[in-house]
Amino acid sequence: MRLFRAGRTAPVLAFIGMVGCLPSSAQSPAAPVSPQGASWTDERGLAVDLERYRGAPVVFTAFFTSCTVRCPLTISKLREVDDAFHKRGSSVPIVLVTLDPHTDTTGRLLRFKEDRHLPDNWHLLRGGDEETRAFARYLHVDPAYDSGHIDHEVRIDVFDAKGGLARSFAGWSFDPDGAVVQ
Repeated sequence: MRLFRAGRTAPVLAFIGMVGCLPSSAQSPAAPVSPQGASWTDERGLAVDLERYRGAPVVFTAFFTSCTVRCPLTISKLREVDDAFHKRGSSVPIVLVTLDPHTDTTGRLLRFKEDRHLPDNWHLLRGGDEETRAFARYLHVDPAYDSGHIDHEVRIDVFDAKGGLARSFAGWSFDPDGAVVQ
């Protein structure tokens, strides 16, 4: 099964509320929003509209539960980022969107969250193929699907309360205190 098919383009226009996947570098991209008709589900099986994360800082990243290399390191870094927010007296949503919605069912996402003792402010989401493609493009994680494994870039994006991109980190070599925004 391939999530990305040659010659098929994903409708990304409404994903961030403007034309294109990312605005020019002169503009600050808005936090992701769900396109009309988008279907996001959290680890408890509840429908989620990404609009719910507007109005306060939020951290977004991509992952998948069967990853054994990059995703565990990303989760470790996210714990540090979460701790940095807590040290400043703030708890922000940490949103992990799976790149493998066919395997990562809501039950699997919930077990993953429980097994790794992820806090309540962490939300694991799955969408349909189109939502997943749009989100991956938005974050520039460039997933490559090959024989059950997904190779992807690591990106952690922090959006401010107004929905603007405040910080964007590629990889894990950053000071987690630098991710904290008010």
